[in-house]
Amino acid sequence: MRLIPRSRRVRRALAIAAIALIVLVCVGAVYQAISVRRERAQFPPPGRFVGVGGRRLHVICAGAGSPAVIFEPSMFGGSMSSRLAREEIARHTRVCSYDRMGMGWSDGGPSVISIGLLATDLERMLAGAGVPPPYVLVPSSIGGLTAELFARRHPDQVAGLILLDAAQSDGLARLMSLTSGFQRTAASLAACLQKPAASIGLLRVIDPWGFRARGDARAAASLYRPEAMNTFCGMVRGLSATVTEFASAPPLRPDVPLTVLSAETTDALLPAALASYRVPMVEERLPLAQAFSRRSTRGQWRVVPGSNHLIGNSQPQAVVDAVLEMLRQIRGS
Repeated sequence: MRLIPRSRRVRRALAIAAIALIVLVCVGAVYQAISVRRERAQFPPPGRFVGVGGRRLHVICAGAGSPAVIFEPSMFGGSMSSRLAREEIARHTRVCSYDRMGMGWSDGGPSVISIGLLATDLERMLAGAGVPPPYVLVPSSIGGLTAELFARRHPDQVAGLILLDAAQSDGLARLMSLTSGFQRTAASLAACLQKPAASIGLLRVIDPWGFRARGDARAAASLYRPEAMNTFCGMVRGLSATVTEFASAPPLRPDVPLTVLSAETTDALLPAALASYRVPMVEERLPLAQAFSRRSTRGQWRVVPGSNHLIGNSQPQAVVDAVLEMLRQIRGS
């Protein structure tokens, strides 16, 4: 029997592996395209689109009155987040929520996204949607950075801030000081690998957020797309620009009404697949939140009992109470 040389066998095995990989990628891409097409028919946009510099953002507004309450979403939240709280608050004033670029029904954005760009998007969205100031901004998680920078850039437009376990510039500066350039590069690479994984349907198969277990098909439709993962990647890539933007921005208005709500637990801070990962600075989150509340002479801080990181979803009544309390304060003055 004639033996095949080892080098030829290796080349053949590599060729077979390459062909198999190409086939899997093609099959995954087709699976992703079919899934997206089906989801677009199943979940039409419930709001309307507003142009922001050549892109469109999807926004939902309800109710009437002033000041308008604007919900700024978490990293993977959007226009449908905090629904129960928004519906109750809309009985008392105008309430708007939206999908940031690449998320939900909004158009995708660039490959590098700073918080300054997101704050500009928020400004353009509110103007295009016909929502006049003043605003009470209610950000969750990473959305706290957008709300803070907007409030610092436009102090005359912001009547109040209510942070829902939200990030703020002091925490960002602390995080940057604790991480090396190598660590930030590794984090950027890990974040940006999610986009190709979404393109071939791999995220749908792995289901890292556990949407399949919860039966939340709409959330899967919103997040398991390349556009959403491009936004995630872009925001990580834009961290250095974001730090510079905060350094050059005016300070927060010292008398702005400010309520800082912290979650009792860090549950829901990470996807289900990373639930056991130790979050950097987790032991500092409460002192940082309390310190941020002291930036305003009208600031207050408290922990919401029974809440996880997404307070608007886990304890909506606490959000309603905080917003209505601030509305009474603002309208009374």
